[in-house]
Amino acid sequence: MRRFTFPLLTVAVLALAGCGGATSESGDATETQAITSSLPTASSAASAEEKAARESKESSLSSASPEHREVAPQPVVPAVPEPRDGAAREIDEIPGLAQDRSPADLDYLKALTGSGITVDGVEDQMIGAAAEVCRSAASGVENYTLEAVAGQLVEQGRASAPVPEIAKRIASAAKSAYC
Repeated sequence: MRRFTFPLLTVAVLALAGCGGATSESGDATETQAITSSLPTASSAASAEEKAARESKESSLSSASPEHREVAPQPVVPAVPEPRDGAAREIDEIPGLAQDRSPADLDYLKALTGSGITVDGVEDQMIGAAAEVCRSAASGVENYTLEAVAGQLVEQGRASAPVPEIAKRIASAAKSAYC
């Protein structure tokens, strides 16, 4: 065992020493900066074009007779205002998420509530489950997620009937509202 210790230790030290050169320590970074800084940017190209247009217009205006001189153009205002930080405002309460539900959504959620399923706070998930019911009915594929959703509702205390019964209630409400 001692016979292999020194060679293994030597190999380990050399391997770790070889990893030390993995970072770039050459002057490549300055070359990259020089290349990227010499490239024209969109704003510098646009400003150069605007400057050339302005200079040619000014020269034509100065050579024109006083009757034909135009008024200097107004400064160009960007189409999209620049973002800026403003002062913080204090709010009294956290704003709620106001979602406009379609009449079909409202009918579906009302049918679920009427069948003994509490949907407060999980409306979007229930609408997603209904979409899955309709998708599986249209494609003729068995819906495996419906049992899982029903099981979660039972475990969360949102429904008290057996899982297969809750799944049937969800499918029935979804088919009458959406499918």
